[in-house]
Amino acid sequence: MIEDNQELEEQDLYEHLRIVVDKGQSLLRLDKFLIIRTENTSRNRIQNAIDAGNVLVNEKVVKASYKVKPLDVISMVLPHPPRDTEVYPENIPIDIIYEDDDVIMVNKAAGMV
Repeated sequence: MIEDNQELEEQDLYEHLRIVVDKGQSLLRLDKFLIIRTENTSRNRIQNAIDAGNVLVNEKVVKASYKVKPLDVISMVLPHPPRDTEVYPENIPIDIIYEDDDVIMVNKAAGMV
């Protein structure tokens, strides 16, 4: 398991969803099972994730036609979303009363946070 987690980190993937299949679950195609068990996700999106190898069953890549069995562990691993780490300045009018190399005095209007 540790090796698998290290592989996920190396690929910059994270586990987005983890489902342990109920004991009483009848055999059902993976794509259909995930459509039933996930909210706000289209069938196309689920099939694309499976085809891309982002859906694992018992830590192995499987096809959409895989028949889900009781106690299977299904996880969806996805790349981290791109993060914008750039800091952007805002043009905020500041009433500077005094400024030198060590001190700045700003007149803060009442009600400003």
